[in-house]
Order: sequence, then C-alpha cells, then structure tokens
Amino acid sequence: MAYNTSKKVVIVGGSLGGLFTGIVFGAGIAFYLMIPPIQEAMKNLGTSGAPIVDFLEQYDGTKTPTLTADGIQYLNKDGSIKFTTGGDGITAQVASWDLLYNILRANFDGGHEAGYVAAPPEMEGDGVANYVSDVRVTDLTEVDELVEVGYESVDGRKGALQADIVIGADGPSSTVRKLLLPEVERTYVGYVTWRGTVKESLLSDETRTLLGTKSCIAFTRGSQVVCYKIPGLKGSLVPGDLFANLVWYQNHDQAELKRILTDSDDVSHKYSLKIGKIDPKVKEEQGKVAAAIFPPQLAEVWQKIESPFIQAITDSLTTKSVFMNEKVFLVGDAVATLRPHTSAGTSQAAMNALFLKKVFDKEGGMSIEEREKTTVGWATFAKKLGVQMGNLSQFGDHPMADNGELSSKM
Repeated sequence: MAYNTSKKVVIVGGSLGGLFTGIVFGAGIAFYLMIPPIQEAMKNLGTSGAPIVDFLEQYDGTKTPTLTADGIQYLNKDGSIKFTTGGDGITAQVASWDLLYNILRANFDGGHEAGYVAAPPEMEGDGVANYVSDVRVTDLTEVDELVEVGYESVDGRKGALQADIVIGADGPSSTVRKLLLPEVERTYVGYVTWRGTVKESLLSDETRTLLGTKSCIAFTRGSQVVCYKIPGLKGSLVPGDLFANLVWYQNHDQAELKRILTDSDDVSHKYSLKIGKIDPKVKEEQGKVAAAIFPPQLAEVWQKIESPFIQAITDSLTTKSVFMNEKVFLVGDAVATLRPHTSAGTSQAAMNALFLKKVFDKEGGMSIEEREKTTVGWATFAKKLGVQMGNLSQFGDHPMADNGELSSKM
C-alpha cells in the first residue's frame, strides 16, 4: 500500500506506543489519540538492535540528551560484586518513562501543559495532530472504505470518528484487541514488580558509588531486584539530581495479589496500584522483607523510597495484528505483553511503528503481509524468551542467586 498524505488516522492509546506511531505518520495526516538474545533478533529484522535509538535518530527533532550506562553488576547478599558485564566501550542510553514521554509529545504535538521538552521547529508538510484525553473506545465498525471508531467521554458524551487507518496502541488490556479478538486474554503469571525512585543525593556515598553507571542486580529464591540510575526531574542529568530506580520482582499467589492490590482506601485493583496508594501495613511488611534479603546498598534504596507502586506481571499474545481489510493494526503491548526481564516492551512499540512507516511509505519496501509475519513472529519469540527468563528468575535456581538461609516469602 502506498503512503497517502490524504489519510486520516485514529490512534487508540496515548502512551509511548501511540506516540511512536503518531510521529512516524506525521506528514499531512490528522490524528486523534484516545487515552484509556532480544537485540540480535531485532538486528535480524533490519534494525540496529536498538529500535528506540533508531527511532529517535530519525524522528526526534528535540535532540534531548539521555543518560549513558555501561554494564551490569550482579551482587551477593552482603553487597559484594559477584560478576560484572560490560565496560568494554559498549554503552546504552537510559531515559525515564517521563522523559521519553515528554520527548515524544514534543515531537508529536508540541508537548503538553506540564511538558518540559521544547517542541522542534515546524516543518513544511507537517500534519495536524490532536491529542484527546478522557475518552474510551466502545466499538469499531467498517463503513464503506473507512473504519468508524465509537467512543464515550468521562462525562458520558458519546461520539464517533471515521478514519482510513486505526491503530490499536492501547496497552496490555487493549480495548481494540478485545473488540476484534475477544479470545486473547491477559493472564497473571505469579509475581509482581514493586517499583520506586529516590534522589541519589539522599543515598550514602557507598551506595551512590556502587550504582555508578551500571545496573545492579541481586537474586534470591523467588525474588529479583534491579537498581540503576535514571534522569532526574525534568530530565536533569546533573549528578545528585539523578534518581536511583529500583524494580523488585517478587512472587505472590492470587490471594496475596488481591491483598497487596487493595489500596489504602480499601479499594481492590486488578493489575496495579498507583504511587501513594499502597496500604501502609503492606509497605511496612515489604520493608522488613527487603531488609532481610537485599544487599545492604539496595535495601537502603528501598527504605528511602517514599511512595513505591505495584504492577502485576502478566502475559498476553495476539494471534494476528491486522484486521478489517488491512485498515486496523495493533502495535506494542496490544500485540504482546513482554516480561520486563527482556527490557523489550518499549523497543517493541518503536519497532512496530518503524515497520508501519515502511508499509505506508511509497518507498518503504515492506508489504502488509511481511509486516504481519514479522510483528507477530518477533512478539512470539520475545514472549517465549521472557517467560523463560521469568521462570528461571522467580521459580528456578538462578546461577547468580545468593539464597543463603532466607526466603523472599512474607
């Protein structure tokens, strides 16, 4: 299909996947966004192995700097270093979710009210970009050569938009996927991530030195903790302003999941709890567990995180990503929910957007059939690898684990 600047595109989902896709379609198209061994495999699909870097090199007019990291340190329980990788001139770029979102919004529609990344200069041929929040999709219907997207706003107002192309970029619980493939389910896999950040200036000299420019990882049976630095507030890269970002994978059965996802107002949630909503008793319990099983430097980071949040780890995988006579496409987490161990979820979204550009650009050189085979095939591979990594980390005997006599169970 040739690229056509007269097309209107509706992108359902206003997070990173939706913004990646919106930017690559950005010339002469109106948009409405509705909110509600990985690297080698990527290289085999025609990317550098780092699709986010590829994307930003092509489409980021802001040229916003990010943080550089250069390896991994595996820690023993006493805080000593068991094993180190990297450091041979191989580096990676690290951005917080907030910084990447602001970079993409600046490129898509000039940013938002709370944005801090300046928009790049407008270019000849730029299209009209509308970012619409507080609405949810209710139905999709083919109307002649178009797709009609029905929606409802938070105040109950109903409406519809007609588009040449609809993109489902609405995450693991994708409404677009549910409307088209209701049999594809999102399933809990038996463990969660506890996440949080703390300003590095609040940490001891020992902990700041250990973190350095590397990720630190520690395993015990049924638990994995990862900690690394990310840009600070408003993308600051100034030493002292950086955040230590901690991600803690811990096993919880269904009963425990229900308990920890019941917030401080006694409201139950299905997959996540936002910052500031964890029951204080649950937070206190987790503090005791962290003190018992973490290396002391990472235990310090956890104890100084004021408002952690929780995300249940889930699996989902679509069997197809193109619908309604090649007018509706899924991207990112709507295609597959990848385990965080792979560090590939955001990369998947960027890669899917780049492939769509190849399909709709008249010189792109990729057919819809090739895009479908590549998108679903790669997602299937990455999901399988993530399951293997998660099973080893959470339910097996990881070779880097320092189990001692302690259990990560509460």
